[in-house]
Amino acid sequence: IVIFIVTILCTLFKKFAEYDLLDICDFLGGKTLKTIIGILYISLLVISSILLLKNTCEILKLIYFKKSPLIFIALFFLVSAIISNNFSIKVLCKVNLIILPLLILSIFVILLSSMKNFIPQLIFPILGYGAKQTFLTGLTNLTSFSGILYLFFINPFLNKSGDFKKVSLFSVILSGICLFLSVISLILSLTFTLKSGEDFPLYLLARSVEYGRFLQRVDAIFIFIWIISSISYLSFNIFFSLYIFKKLTNLSDTGSVKYAYGLFLLTLVIIPSTYVTFVHSLENFYKVACLILIFGISLLILLFANLKLKFINKEKGHV
Repeated sequence: IVIFIVTILCTLFKKFAEYDLLDICDFLGGKTLKTIIGILYISLLVISSILLLKNTCEILKLIYFKKSPLIFIALFFLVSAIISNNFSIKVLCKVNLIILPLLILSIFVILLSSMKNFIPQLIFPILGYGAKQTFLTGLTNLTSFSGILYLFFINPFLNKSGDFKKVSLFSVILSGICLFLSVISLILSLTFTLKSGEDFPLYLLARSVEYGRFLQRVDAIFIFIWIISSISYLSFNIFFSLYIFKKLTNLSDTGSVKYAYGLFLLTLVIIPSTYVTFVHSLENFYKVACLILIFGISLLILLFANLKLKFINKEKGHV
């Protein structure tokens, strides 16, 4: 389903080379539409960052830093992400090219190491509670590919505008493979489900990985890889939030804004709340918001912009 959606997305972007979604909004509905969509996407990126920080920091606190205040753990991630945003997006992408293979390798190692515990019968029934539950109610799980939102803004950063389709499809397919391998490992190994964080079940599998007496508790290596992966993800969230803000306000530089933005995120993360209730409510809201904004409103904007462009070209042809 996601590959089909991204194919449509690439087709709709074809006539808007080097344009991002905000430029297209400006073309379709002027500054008003551009501002509304920009604010909505910044809000979505803020929620995504909060969920990432909340989940990761609480898991680290539970496993390793039980006596450490949450603010110090959150500061580690935020300060790293803010510093990384002093560099260009090319630097962020090159660093991510180092981190991504390590992340994929860790998933493969977990898969191969946990195969001895696989129970094939756990995969049945294949359609779970039925096709309706899987393909209709289960559509909310499309938010696992919420990173698609980056695709709406990367066009101006590509060396060749023609690479957009190749980059988009490759990213989605690679994400799908990683997600598939992770889910298969969990389904076939664990007879229960944990909801205390999206990385926590994988951590349980990582703890079971052993290679003789000399290499045990390798979960620390996986935790390290997931930490730097989380910092990378947070860095991109902050970069695109500042990029959108810069385009909305016509600022020449967002150097000072990123520190205020980091402080804003830190304030939201450390607000006292019941962890499980807060994260569960925010995740539910995030799922709905992603479906509406990314897979609904944004695609409609691209569709209407293409229709408007076609109408304008038709009018010029008559003239």
